[in-house]
Amino acid sequence: MTLQEVTDKIIQASENVYLVYAFNGTGKTRLSVNLKDSLKRKDGSHSGVYFNAYSEDLFTWDNEAMELIIKPSSLNDFHQYMGTELDIQNKLKYYSTKFDFRFNLIQDDDPQKGWKSVSFFYPEDEETNVKISRGEERMFIWCWFLTLFEVSELVDNQKDYIFIDDPVSSLDDNNVFNTARLILDLFKDKIDSTKIVLTTHHAGLFSTLSSWLRNADNSSYFKAKNQKGEEKNKYVVRILQKSDDDHTLKSAKKGSFFYHLLLVDMLNDAIQNDNLDYSHFALIRQLLETLSSFLGKPKFSYALDKMGISEVTEKTDIINARTHEFYNQKASFLNDNDKNVIIDVMEAIEKLFKPGQKIL
Repeated sequence: MTLQEVTDKIIQASENVYLVYAFNGTGKTRLSVNLKDSLKRKDGSHSGVYFNAYSEDLFTWDNEAMELIIKPSSLNDFHQYMGTELDIQNKLKYYSTKFDFRFNLIQDDDPQKGWKSVSFFYPEDEETNVKISRGEERMFIWCWFLTLFEVSELVDNQKDYIFIDDPVSSLDDNNVFNTARLILDLFKDKIDSTKIVLTTHHAGLFSTLSSWLRNADNSSYFKAKNQKGEEKNKYVVRILQKSDDDHTLKSAKKGSFFYHLLLVDMLNDAIQNDNLDYSHFALIRQLLETLSSFLGKPKFSYALDKMGISEVTEKTDIINARTHEFYNQKASFLNDNDKNVIIDVMEAIEKLFKPGQKIL
């Protein structure tokens, strides 16, 4: 499928929650743009609300005033309906943040013009503005948008879709879990009224949410019976894959999502079908990074060395170069030498992880 065909498939799905895992370089960001553009009405207005990397661009730091500036946009009209700081603070409680904050109006005597900035401080010193960390900033912006999604004046006119793209960058594992809890609450609240599409490249977030969607304790929210009395899911869980310009939405098996095993399957399939391309260098690098991380080292070349791969430096350089060419969209056809790098690594991994084999 083309990426537009993937977009159309998601739009046409009858289920109200569409959860997608996507590897880096498979077109996740472009998919979000496609969805946004495809769902515009004839008059150019939006039929849904969105959170993605472009949403975060609405906020920028003024380091001199020590304030987080909110850039003027069409959303200013809805600031007045977002309640007080407490509405966002109630969502930030999930993250156990230590900072507090206040909104600064564009015009002190006219709340309808919206907020110009946010000042952060610690409760013991409300007069001193502080700059919060990148992770804390990400949490705040995410909770800001979650609160915006509750504004009826906005959502009633754009209630058909909520699209969320990777709200967990720069967050540690504990806060990824807390984000998943907030998303689950959103799923439960909107499951019968709004279609929610969530894409992520974070395996932990994807695994947690897919497990919760399938959990029997949540069946009253995420399952329904048709006229024949048969049970039907209100959600879809898929994995976005790419080979050359062909995209597929692969069904995710029930159970925990171990993305390194999926990488192994994808690479072995490509080898067996003589279908290796530049995208597989990105996948082999992700797999090696996972192995090296498991062994306590940050560089993927460590895994190559421990597996007894010959010419580690040369193969490391090739993997780095081909991966960058893929991400920068400068890739062409692989030659046999390039293909053999991937084949050699996968043969070493298969030999290493045979049943009963001692791991490194």
